[in-house]
Amino acid sequence: MASEAPDPILAPPPEPIAPARPDRRPLALPILAGSLFALTTLSVARPPPPAEVTAAPVQSAAPSLSSATLAVDPPATAEVADAGPPFSPKWRVSALKDDATMVVTEVEVGKRTLVAALQHAQVSKAEAARVAKAFEEAHKERVRARDALTVARVKDSGHVVAVEIASSPSDVWQAREEGDKLAFQKLELSVERRALKLALVVKDDLGQAARDAGLGDEFLHALEDALDGHVDLAEVKRGARAKVVATEERIERTFVHYPRIDAAEITTRGGKAVRVYSFEREGKEGEGKRRERGAATYDAKGQRPYRGNWRSPVPFARVTSRFNPHRLHPVLKVVMPHNGVDFGAGTGTPVYATAPGTVKSVGDGGPCGNMVQIDHAGGLTTAYCHLSRFAAGIHAGQHVEARQLVGYVGQTGRVTGPHLHFAVKRGETFIDPLAMKLDGVRTLPARDRAAFQKQREARDAELDAISFTGGAVEVDGGGDDEVFSDVVEDDGGAKP
Repeated sequence: MASEAPDPILAPPPEPIAPARPDRRPLALPILAGSLFALTTLSVARPPPPAEVTAAPVQSAAPSLSSATLAVDPPATAEVADAGPPFSPKWRVSALKDDATMVVTEVEVGKRTLVAALQHAQVSKAEAARVAKAFEEAHKERVRARDALTVARVKDSGHVVAVEIASSPSDVWQAREEGDKLAFQKLELSVERRALKLALVVKDDLGQAARDAGLGDEFLHALEDALDGHVDLAEVKRGARAKVVATEERIERTFVHYPRIDAAEITTRGGKAVRVYSFEREGKEGEGKRRERGAATYDAKGQRPYRGNWRSPVPFARVTSRFNPHRLHPVLKVVMPHNGVDFGAGTGTPVYATAPGTVKSVGDGGPCGNMVQIDHAGGLTTAYCHLSRFAAGIHAGQHVEARQLVGYVGQTGRVTGPHLHFAVKRGETFIDPLAMKLDGVRTLPARDRAAFQKQREARDAELDAISFTGGAVEVDGGGDDEVFSDVVEDDGGAKP
C-alpha cells in the first residue's frame, strides 16, 4: 500500500515557483453600470412592487457545462445605439507613451486617497496635490478603489501634463494642461450596442470552443450566469445544442463586455429544451426618483433561482471526478478519499478565484503541483492544484475578487493528465465544493408578468429565427471522461 502523503492544503507552503514562461494578463472587462433598455410602464403612479415570492430550495445544478463548438450562423447583427456624426476617436493620455520625453504610468487607485495613489504612480507629493485639487474642483465625488489612474509626466522634471481617472470604460475624467493649470472634464465617449445571435453545437468543451470562436471569457461568464440554476449543466453533453441572443457593448469602437445575455435556449441530447430570458423588473417610486432593480434571468414561468457567491473556477469545464471521501482508488484498489473535484480542461485554460478572499500561498504544493490557496470569509479555504503557471503578479497576502485570474490549468505534480483539482476546507475538514451554493426559487409578482410575457414573446421570435444551418467547427474531444489518478487528493492517509 502506498505511504500516506501529507495534506497539501494543511502543510506549510514551500517557496513559490516562478512561472515556466511569461504569463498573459487577463482581460480587464469592467461591468458598466446602468440599464441598457427600459421596460414599458403600465401606469404613471403605482404602489411599490410586491416582493418576489420565495419557494422551497431546489436541487443544485452542476456548476459547469460540458463541451461545445460554434456552429455557423449568419454573422452577428449590429445595432448601433447612437449613430451620431462620423466617428472621431477621443484623444487619450495613453497616446503619450510614444513620446520619448514623457513617462506614462497606469495604476489602480485601490485603498488609497487620490494623492497617495498618484504618489504610488511615482508622482511627486507637490504634483499629486496639484492634480487632486484640480479633480476635486471639477468632480465632487471621491475616487473609488477600482478606479484606474493614468498619468503622463515630463521625464526630466516630473511635471504632470495629463491625467485620466476612469471608473469604467465609459466613465472617464480627463485633464490636459492648459497654460499652467490642469482642467478636468468628463469625456463624451462613443458607445455602441450590438445584437449578437449564435448557434452552438455541443462537441467537447464549450469554453474552449467559445474562445476559439473569438467570444472570450467575458462571454462565458455572462452565459454561465444566465444558465446557472436553470439548466442541469451536467446533462449538456455531446449532441446538445444552444441558441443565444446577447448584447455586446463597444466604447470608442473597442469591445468592452457583454452587459447581458438577452435569451438562451439549451436542448440536451435527449431532446429536453429549456429557455431563459433576461428581464428587469419595474423600479420602485419614492422621494421623486425611481430606484431601478437589476436585471435577472427567468424561465418561461417567470421563475429564477438564487445562488450564493461561489462560482466555478473553470467555467463550463466538465467534472471528471467528484468529491468522494470513500472512493476506491482506480489503480491501487484501496479506499482513498478524493477530497475535491476535478475539472477536465486543456493545459493553459484560465483558472479563476471562486469567491473573494486573500491569497494564502502561491507555490509548489508537492503532489499537488503548482498550487494557489485562498482564504475566504467563514473560515473557508480553497485550493487550485496542478497549475501549469500562475497569473502574473499573484502573491500571498493579495486580495482577489471572484472570477479574478489565479493561474492556468496544467498537469504539474502527481497527475496523469491536464486538469484542475479544486478543493475546499472549512477549518480542518474537507467539504464537497459542489455543495457550496444555497439554492431557492423566486417568482415574478403578478404586476410584472404582463411585461415579462410581452418581452418573452419577442425573445422567442428571435430564438426561433436562429438556425443551425452550416457546418459546425469540430474540436477533438479526446474521448470519454477520464477519472484521473491524483495522489494529491488521494492522500487518504491525511486525516482532516
